[in-house]
Amino acid sequence: MIDSIVRKQSEADAVGESAVAATVRTLASMIADGRWPAGTALLPQRELAKLLNISRATLREAISVLLTIGKIKARDNGRGFTIADLAQSQAWSSAAPYSLREVYQLRHVVESYAAQLAAMSRTEADLARLRQALDAFRRAAISSDLSAYAEADFEFHRQILALCGNRLLVDMHRTFADVMQESQRMPVLRPGDLWPAVKEHELILEAIERGDPDGANYYMRKHISMGGSRSGLAPSELP
Repeated sequence: MIDSIVRKQSEADAVGESAVAATVRTLASMIADGRWPAGTALLPQRELAKLLNISRATLREAISVLLTIGKIKARDNGRGFTIADLAQSQAWSSAAPYSLREVYQLRHVVESYAAQLAAMSRTEADLARLRQALDAFRRAAISSDLSAYAEADFEFHRQILALCGNRLLVDMHRTFADVMQESQRMPVLRPGDLWPAVKEHELILEAIERGDPDGANYYMRKHISMGGSRSGLAPSELP
């Protein structure tokens, strides 16, 4: 078993993933393979880091991602983690105040309209900030840096809300920022799903750049729906 874990980690490193991304995918693969049954205690971080030949800092970031998507859960005594039930690990965290479907429904309404407004009111300074966020998103996708990827993804969407000119939409997005950001981290364990979102962001930005409100609305709605699909929502649950 140990040889298998180390081999999976080496294979992930070989394809150019960041250390955190490689660790997340390796651990998720081992969980999915049933090597650690539901309820099993995860090895202490010191032992696990040594087993995978990674730093404690890398392991802590990977564990943060696994917690967010429900692959593992903190023990009741706050000491260590256990493997979550398979059904829960494939879905939105049961501790979340809203379902993943509800979050994507809200994003579909709020963010598509914000993109439409942004295309009507954007300035060159606004566009410059959006391009910077997109560049950061693109770089993170290329390097498979999951933490940077999630942050740049959220920042791109936050920038669009910020420049839409509707303070109520901005406040609404800010109020639910945590749950929305978590929804944007859901697809990170699905290989091959990082780059399509970059292309979708590019289409949204292009529509905003050319002052096309209908196009910005359309491409944002399509992007949110695709994001929901990548997060595991069924077609019937998508907006």
